[in-house]
Amino acid sequence: MNIQAIRLFLHVMQRGSLAAGAQQLNMSASAASRLLAGLERTTGLKLFSRDGHSLRPTSEGAQYFNECNRVLIAVDELPRAARRLASGARSRLRLACGSRLANSLMIPAIGRFVKKNPDVEIDFHLAQIQDIDRIISDRFDIAVGALLPVMLPAVVAAPLLELPTVAVMRRDHALAGRPFVRAADIAAHRLIATTIGPMRTDLEHMFHSEGVELRPQYTANSIDHGCHMVLQADAVMVTDPLVPLAIDAGLFAMVPVKPFRMMQTSIFTPVLKAESRLIAEFKFALREEAKAIEKRVARLLGNPGTARRARRGPAKKKAR
Repeated sequence: MNIQAIRLFLHVMQRGSLAAGAQQLNMSASAASRLLAGLERTTGLKLFSRDGHSLRPTSEGAQYFNECNRVLIAVDELPRAARRLASGARSRLRLACGSRLANSLMIPAIGRFVKKNPDVEIDFHLAQIQDIDRIISDRFDIAVGALLPVMLPAVVAAPLLELPTVAVMRRDHALAGRPFVRAADIAAHRLIATTIGPMRTDLEHMFHSEGVELRPQYTANSIDHGCHMVLQADAVMVTDPLVPLAIDAGLFAMVPVKPFRMMQTSIFTPVLKAESRLIAEFKFALREEAKAIEKRVARLLGNPGTARRARRGPAKKKAR
């Protein structure tokens, strides 16, 4: 199959027009049109529906785009893999997580892992939930994050850790001494919220179910930044205890939120990737760090039942 034709197809899909795709490959529009038509003949797929001069991807084209993107990423990776092998490097792990999990979970797990595997190369990237297509396209071996909004057939999810949702604030805040808080209590104070993501969705649901209007005075694009703002603005942020633990648990009060909520963290791996020894060992390191976090949260909140490590492997949730 013509790799240049596949590259053209990807550029057209990403840029929305044949002319723009052709420009990326320094070819004329007529040459690009012939190349794209040849790809459709070779594959037997109708990749675009044509309406005058505009191209709209068909459902087949959209699905084929995901497959082509994954394959070309692997092809483009071959020179780097060759250089790595020529230099004598043995193995490499590609890891990803969001900022919420980086300092508290992923980096300690890397430290635990490299003690037993000092020669392994590690590529570590900060990624957000909207970057899940990069995981699907096989760019990472392991990613860690909150539950996905929808189940994706190209990704395997395994539970790792469940932590309670808490209201995070300074230790001298007016709500700090309470045994628990509700949405109405939080709404009477300055509130920090993320702009998007699972935590924002959960916060909106929490306020809506209590009949309270959600009006955050401050927004931040990460929980890490939000928790730092908590200290400076004497505000409240609803999250789990991970980021305050990573910053300095002694700076924060963490008050349980009612109704009781749990925030699940999962391990994500590409479904087509076989589990190697190194992937299995890194998962073990993650689970050991999850145990340590569980114990710290239980001590801080004074209730061993408020933090629960998820069972190894996928499991059905029990009704509470």
